[in-house]
Amino acid sequence: MIRKILFLYLLSGILTVTALLLIAAEPSELDMLLSEGQELFQQASNTADEENARILYQKALYRFQTIVERGQVNNGKLFYNMGNTYYRLGDIGRAILFYRRAQLIIPADPNLKHNLRYVRSQRKDLVPTRQDSLVLRTLFFWHSSSPPRVKLSIFITFFWGACLLAVLTLLQANRNKRWKRAFLAFCSGIALLMLISLITDEIRLRTLKDGVITTEEVVARKGDGIAYQRSFVEPLHQGTEFTLLEERAGWYYIELSDGRTGWIPASAAEMVIQGMRGV
Repeated sequence: MIRKILFLYLLSGILTVTALLLIAAEPSELDMLLSEGQELFQQASNTADEENARILYQKALYRFQTIVERGQVNNGKLFYNMGNTYYRLGDIGRAILFYRRAQLIIPADPNLKHNLRYVRSQRKDLVPTRQDSLVLRTLFFWHSSSPPRVKLSIFITFFWGACLLAVLTLLQANRNKRWKRAFLAFCSGIALLMLISLITDEIRLRTLKDGVITTEEVVARKGDGIAYQRSFVEPLHQGTEFTLLEERAGWYYIELSDGRTGWIPASAAEMVIQGMRGV
């Protein structure tokens, strides 16, 4: 009887993991486009002629954009490659935009962290970027640095582990009951933490109002029209990040990370989650 229950448990676990892998698999045509884009990017990086390199970067970007426009995938490496390509083409605004999109999927990637930090240092507007509390970042490093797929895998593993231990505890009540309960509590706790982290990620993604200025420069005003006075002495430049407070008739009311606010044309910026699948 116990063997039969264990067999059914293992079989259901295998079927669940297989289904998740099939769902996560991406069409081979999109993989081909991604591979071609990466190859063109490498060719451009190794080309001494600047004009030829620019053409190759544009061809690589076209392939990356084709994948995004089809709305088929949210791929962190794809967004990272697009950020690299935009930077090589001199578009700091969209480079930061796509690095931020990649950051939502592969937050722990060291190359992404380095490139985003470097490109931010190239901006004209020296507006400080918000930093979370050092204590919170230290205590919950696993939450901010683990990709969603990793947390999902950990949740599934420990959830099924907890289920198995619960079954064994019920069927073998008089055998090593203490350690089974301890491991059951441990597996349940890890699974619960991962579930809470995944839910928090989803809520943050759906409520994220961050954006990036993508035009070369834009004047922020005190109202939603060009007749209003300037909010700041100097215009804002590409790559400056903001939080959207309100949207009205083609205008964004934004807040910078230092607390200053103003209205800018919506056409001068893009939102971080705009165009991402499922958002």
